[in-house]
Amino acid sequence: MPQTFADLPEDAEAALAERPASFAERGCAVPFTAPQLRGARLRRGAGGQAELLLPARDGRGMRVLRWEDCLRLCAPTLHDRQLWDRVAAQGRPTPALMRATAREVARLGYAGRSAQAAAFAALRQQDQVREAVREALSAHFEALEPEAAELLVPMVAILAQTGMGPALRPQQGATIPRVLVALDALGRSLAAFAQLAPSLAERRAAAITLGAARMTLPVAEACLRMLWQAVEDLPGRLATGELRRVDVLPMLADLASRADWLLDGWPRVTALWDAAQPAGRGAVLAELVGLLPVPPLEAAGWPGARGEWDTLLRARRAVSGAQSLAEAG
Repeated sequence: MPQTFADLPEDAEAALAERPASFAERGCAVPFTAPQLRGARLRRGAGGQAELLLPARDGRGMRVLRWEDCLRLCAPTLHDRQLWDRVAAQGRPTPALMRATAREVARLGYAGRSAQAAAFAALRQQDQVREAVREALSAHFEALEPEAAELLVPMVAILAQTGMGPALRPQQGATIPRVLVALDALGRSLAAFAQLAPSLAERRAAAITLGAARMTLPVAEACLRMLWQAVEDLPGRLATGELRRVDVLPMLADLASRADWLLDGWPRVTALWDAAQPAGRGAVLAELVGLLPVPPLEAAGWPGARGEWDTLLRARRAVSGAQSLAEAG
């Protein structure tokens, strides 16, 4: 049995570019629990088959693997097997679908009691956010004709992740605002760590991770502002006929998904950093550099500050190359 992914036959994996063209090509982060599957992403291949993507050991892009190859490498937990069986059957994996599926697997107890309790708590919080969104939208659209009111139920489902709560302001209990807060906190923690890091390698790894966080945050926030402005403007645009009712839901779904895709994978990074003891954060950074969720070219035209991702990726290759040489030596 192979002991590492490097031991797999050459035809079992294929390298991917560091910056894919689209989010569908990049895949959706899968919260597996097996250490060997950390950073995994799921996508649909050209033939419609579910493919698993894992970070390359040298930090240069991702590798495409079959689930059967992963079974040869490690023994996935019962949680991971249950999760894979469900997400591999999804026609178009998305971060929202992945969260819902992972929460259901945890709710059934496959990840242990603490994860099960956390899943139930998350479901209760989700219900509270949905109610806040429903009340806010009902008040915002109360002057519209009954036909437009039919949009409220599907709009609540779309906007619940972004937390459009009372007075159409974001609810911090919603998923996407929580990830934004965590990403901002990660950036501040990394900046503080970089000032005191004992080695040049650690300072460079911290700078790369910090740079990725700082480039992602403003774009995700700008996408949410665009969504919230669209919701604010909806009653007037519907009333004047500028926007057709049939176009409302696809427009909102597209805008709501942008921040979600940009932030996909960052919860894993922030969780690993938060769980690390201060003395071990230098070692954790070496792993985080390879797990950074690099946005595909598809996001280049989205609102927000333009990031120098090519520059950051060149720096990551240099750091990853130096680490590989150190491990080989």
